[in-house]
Amino acid sequence: MVADSKFKKTAGWAMALVLALSLALTGCGSKDNAEGSASPTAAATVTPATAASPSAGAAASQQTVYPLKVTDATNTEVVFEKAPERIVTLVPSETESLFAVGAGDRIVGVDKWSDYPADAKKKTQVGDLTTNVESVLALNPDVVFASSSLNKKPVEALRSLGVKVFAINPKSMEQAIERVELYGKIMNMQDQSKKVADSMRSDIQKVKDLVKDTPKKRVYMEFNPGWTVGDGEFLSEMVELSGGINVGAGKKGWYEIDPEAIVKANPEVIIYSVGEGMGNLPETIKSRAGFSTTDALKNNKMYGIDTNLTNRSGPRLTQGLKEIAKAIHPDVVK
Repeated sequence: MVADSKFKKTAGWAMALVLALSLALTGCGSKDNAEGSASPTAAATVTPATAASPSAGAAASQQTVYPLKVTDATNTEVVFEKAPERIVTLVPSETESLFAVGAGDRIVGVDKWSDYPADAKKKTQVGDLTTNVESVLALNPDVVFASSSLNKKPVEALRSLGVKVFAINPKSMEQAIERVELYGKIMNMQDQSKKVADSMRSDIQKVKDLVKDTPKKRVYMEFNPGWTVGDGEFLSEMVELSGGINVGAGKKGWYEIDPEAIVKANPEVIIYSVGEGMGNLPETIKSRAGFSTTDALKNNKMYGIDTNLTNRSGPRLTQGLKEIAKAIHPDVVK
């Protein structure tokens, strides 16, 4: 979820390659979302070298003990001797997550599509999906935060040059939240990361409570022109949490649609991405053969949502969740 406008569109074009090479999206998949994890789970594991002394009290328990060992989504152990002071991010989701925990002033370089918050646009750009490795090296980063699938080649290239890279790939809402908490630990900014994580979990619970007694509705999600999301990705989970049944389920990951299959599934609600690079997506959808016969179009139940809220696995993901829930159940989610 969550589309990074042009980032999303670029990712959509590259999706087939990403899926073949890595997993099976994002999209984000896209997007950020199209990140295929090379580890058993997308959640990183953290191992502090030593435990905080019991005598240090509660305050000490909130302080990171370095060196900190973390295994990322590529099953690579990354050691942080101290909180990084110079950071480069290669995808918008990581940029947003680090800003959210309070580490924005440590970021010295970002990808072309990192446009939120506004200060991210002031950072030096190091390329798009085809990262300019030389530009990254020139910034002398302590660490590069990346997607394990979208940035697969630059991750390998940078590591071969001795650059510390931490690659991640959340596959669920909870893993996206845990990633925020992990960044708080890496940066020794646990208080702020906890606030963000608590807020996200609260948003999810509020949506679940609002829709718990509503009838499930069949939902078709087109996060990028011609692409939908199947099982095992956070965007599909968002539809389900919002009281919907994802008609794209049954296939894994992010994939190009079969229009006939969508018509046969007869969605009651169609949700599409809005943002730069999406073209006139609603008209494209309406013009497809058979789509006019779906309950969604017959009843004018078609809704556009900011792609950056649904396709980026960052801290705004729960804002996207609320927008999806409004589209599916506008009578109870305001």
